[in-house]
Amino acid sequence: MRFVLVIDADHGTAADGGGTRAGKTERAILDATRELLAEGGVQRLTVEGVAARSGVAKTTIYRRWRSKDELALAVLLNIVEQIVELQDLGDTRAELIAFVNGAVEILGSTLMGRVMQGLVSDLATDPALGQAFRERVVSYRVSEMRRLVERGIERGDLRPDTDVDLLHEALFGPVYYRLLLSGGTLDSGLAARLVDAVLPAFAS
Repeated sequence: MRFVLVIDADHGTAADGGGTRAGKTERAILDATRELLAEGGVQRLTVEGVAARSGVAKTTIYRRWRSKDELALAVLLNIVEQIVELQDLGDTRAELIAFVNGAVEILGSTLMGRVMQGLVSDLATDPALGQAFRERVVSYRVSEMRRLVERGIERGDLRPDTDVDLLHEALFGPVYYRLLLSGGTLDSGLAARLVDAVLPAFAS
């Protein structure tokens, strides 16, 4: 069992708005942004292009999003919100592997990886953009890791003083290093190798 997407992350629609006019407008904007990101990445994305593709005026788009980077982040957040929570597998190693592998698969085979590659410098230099990413993406991942750690401690698999943030960084840091810096492969066995290398340092 692993994290999965409710809908295809490259072709799904925005999970917002229901049937309201505002909701339909937002869906049209985010769907257009998703399509353009898939075609050309963040570097080629423009608000003008989103307006033309969605049929929504630029002024309407700018009322909600300040820039193309905020539009790209909105699509990324939409993908994250469609991830199903990992269930209790009864085994800490298996849960950690499933958790890491979910990120490996999403970053390696869906639009999310391309969006991350295009946004990385702006996430570091734009305070508002960076804060939104940390609050809605990083915090979500860390909260899931905290639940896994709490179960691992209850089972006696992990030390009671396990540092959740450090464990999270030790497991996911190499994934993002490959995605953003080294160009290394995000292969199907990466999660298990990472967990087996890191877990002994936190085992009880």
